[in-house]
Amino acid sequence: MGFGTLGFLIMAVPLGYHLLRRSVLVVPRGFGLWLLFVMIMLIGVVVLWTPVPGLVLDPGLSRILPWAYRVAWFAAVTVVLLFIGNSTEKTLPRKWLILLMAWMFAITVMGGYAGQFLWQHEFPSLMEIILPRSLRSNVFLNSLIHPGLAQLQDILGYPEPRPKAPFDYANSWGANFGILLPFYLMSWRYLRSALQKTAFIAFLVLAIPPVIFSLNRGLWAGLAVMTAVLLIRLTLNGKWIAIVVAGVLAVIAYAVLLTTPLWDVLQARLNNPHSNVGRSNLAETTVTTVLQYSPLIGFGSTRQRQGNFFSIAAGATADCHQCSPPQLGTQGSLWYLIFGTGILGVLLFCAFVFRRTLPALRRESSWASPLLYSVVFFACVLPVYDMISSPLMFLMIALGLIWRYEMKLKQDGLQTLRVPRDTLFGSGRKGSLP
Repeated sequence: MGFGTLGFLIMAVPLGYHLLRRSVLVVPRGFGLWLLFVMIMLIGVVVLWTPVPGLVLDPGLSRILPWAYRVAWFAAVTVVLLFIGNSTEKTLPRKWLILLMAWMFAITVMGGYAGQFLWQHEFPSLMEIILPRSLRSNVFLNSLIHPGLAQLQDILGYPEPRPKAPFDYANSWGANFGILLPFYLMSWRYLRSALQKTAFIAFLVLAIPPVIFSLNRGLWAGLAVMTAVLLIRLTLNGKWIAIVVAGVLAVIAYAVLLTTPLWDVLQARLNNPHSNVGRSNLAETTVTTVLQYSPLIGFGSTRQRQGNFFSIAAGATADCHQCSPPQLGTQGSLWYLIFGTGILGVLLFCAFVFRRTLPALRRESSWASPLLYSVVFFACVLPVYDMISSPLMFLMIALGLIWRYEMKLKQDGLQTLRVPRDTLFGSGRKGSLP
């Protein structure tokens, strides 16, 4: 239908309407940090046209569109977070939500195979057929509504498809894979038969090849950090059986790599860093510009730099017409947060995410503790992936479930203090204890 990304924003509308109809709206602890971050982002509209040396000044109204698009995303994820926290276990069971996210992980894996082997097959979406040519010819809008399976890139020195289905870009595929993986692992607790558990493990092994031929180094690094954090926490808590199981899975994964051409692909990608110089130049220029001209609130949105960095990775050449210098605030959502909302904005954003993760961090044995690893992965790839889309939505779903767990702990604590009056003071009848 062409609603792969826009569908998240569209569905936030009825959820927001549902919240507005509530007589009482509960917000999580630390929500003031998030509101301050949103306020800084909204204030950014007044500095969209501020002239900055070395940056292209666009006086037109087109500056509002990228700013408004990101504002819509932050509004949508806020609605989803509040919707989950204000829903009961009866109206929105966590089992249903976890299984739904696990199914999204399965779709992501299947999209990885489709992008590798069926990448040449494309079809127009319903939105592409309905919209006028003037709109669907827009490069950005077309990337949102066209259901492509892969991006064809020459990272290894020759054209190679990088899976992106069912998302917009190959890096988005990698970001969503890592964030959704803990949801899939959490679905294990809901499996009952041996057949289901066998299929679960087999599918987890089948998920390895798309990770490799996606050529996503950020995904690889994020998964490695997640694994390291998991092993450290298991060791500190004395979960030796779980450590052995993790070791067995690691050996299986290593064997899959060595006995297939995947190892050669992995080595070839590591030997072709491709965009390292361009990314480092862009990040350095982003931070330097913000600190020099607008350190507190940034510049509201991304901006185009004048000239290039005199490198193939960041400047157009005769052999690479698509290597034009990217805008400041892109190539990683950390740089957008710094450039768009300033140092104050990025600190508030990170503080809120950390505050909402604390309940899962403190209790290793809880059902919500695996959600910690979605946050860990998000933090790892924040500097290299543009996360203000479906990855941010999945992160907020994880934070919403952690919030539900926190409220359950608080409720159980209050219930333990509510001892019946008769137990303490007697029933008041003759012969009862005082």
